Amino acid sequence: MGRTRYISNARKGVQGSLVKGSVIYDIQPNMNAEIYETETTPKYTLGTRLVAGDGRVFRYAKAGAALATGFGAKNFGAYNAVTGGVVNARSIGDTTFNLLLDATTGGATWFGTAGQMVGGFVSMPTGAPTMFRMITAHETGINTETITVTVDGPFTRAIAAAQFLEIAQNPYADLRQTNHLYSSVMGIPVTAIASGSYGWVQTWGPCWIIPALPVADTAHWRTVCFGGDGSIMSFEDATGETGLQVAGFVIDNTSPGSDNPPFVMLQISP
Repeated sequence: MGRTRYISNARKGVQGSLVKGSVIYDIQPNMNAEIYETETTPKYTLGTRLVAGDGRVFRYAKAGAALATGFGAKNFGAYNAVTGGVVNARSIGDTTFNLLLDATTGGATWFGTAGQMVGGFVSMPTGAPTMFRMITAHETGINTETITVTVDGPFTRAIAAAQFLEIAQNPYADLRQTNHLYSSVMGIPVTAIASGSYGWVQTWGPCWIIPALPVADTAHWRTVCFGGDGSIMSFEDATGETGLQVAGFVIDNTSPGSDNPPFVMLQISP
């Protein structure tokens, strides 16, 4: 069976961009990425970005439940507010902090598993300036234990002990296609991905997405958005004022009142 290698055509200048720690934003040529293959053991950091020679963009993700092609996959990762999470004060320029784990953050899907929170985010919204950083490394621990967390850049203000934190899991660590009205589509799977397995989702560029209703069948209406199940519909059918997530715009030349091909210029994450 033939295998498609997009990495050999990856655009120069975006390969191998790194931040502090082990987070890889962009794929490197020697990684030999196969975007139509899946695996049960991760090959890359979740959220790793691959740019094809034609400009399409893909992200490496984990299926929290079985994922099918043609539908958007939504982020089911969690967010947690931690009061008094920072155990020790930190100075300007530091890139680590000590975190006191609770029953949530010490769980297996949080800091209880090695590397689980790499690619996640932490915000410190109290104090000025507010700070927002990516998690690039962390120790493993359970409830009531204290671990060290490393972030992708230095702190720009001193941090007092007992600093309030907001922590979000990696947005590509738990993608599902459940009909859920309180989650956002992170990408379109390029092949079927079994629950618990890893693979690539497309986030930008020409893409085919299953429509819930005919798209671009009214003059001037080219924008499409995601429905609750990850399918798309035209903006005029969805009443965009209700806040539905924009998927992109229809590429092909369409006809009035017809069931047009759902060829979309996907616009989630470039």
